[in-house]
Amino acid sequence: MKQAGSVVAGVYMILMTNMYLIFEFQHLNLALAKLARIKMKGLTWIIPYCYYTAIVLAFITYPVCFYYLYCIYKRKTIGLYVYFAWIIFYDAANVAIVILTSHIGQLHAFSISPLEWFGLASRIPMDCFWLCFIITYIMLLVEGKRVGRISVRQRRTSRYITEPPKFRLGVSAKRIQ
Repeated sequence: MKQAGSVVAGVYMILMTNMYLIFEFQHLNLALAKLARIKMKGLTWIIPYCYYTAIVLAFITYPVCFYYLYCIYKRKTIGLYVYFAWIIFYDAANVAIVILTSHIGQLHAFSISPLEWFGLASRIPMDCFWLCFIITYIMLLVEGKRVGRISVRQRRTSRYITEPPKFRLGVSAKRIQ
């Protein structure tokens, strides 16, 4: 169950990054058009670079997500730690970028889209929700390695065997009795 939630968290982040890039490219184009009309003055030259930084961070998210999914498949905890740290850094950087862009824009009669605030405000709680699954799965993997279990999956029992395991002895074990 926790592994499935962790996989869904990685797939969710890939899909969210796709949507985020679509919106960021559009916001960048609108910002460049607005800035061309108002004749860049003061610190407004920073605004396009804020969007470029957000786009670069989003592109970096792809390999991190794919490495994370690979580490889930191979049951390696390092990829889960990397993903966890990256998502926290990524969200913090995006908050800083939106605040910086908004603040500089207000100084020079440039406003950012309310969709940017909404996207950020809705993505951060969802990231926190999925991080709970990741933390639980990391703890499960670490506990499994400490105890010495190779597999974190529950063993499946056959539905065709009706007697308990201690009575199902092999041929050689029955001769000993």
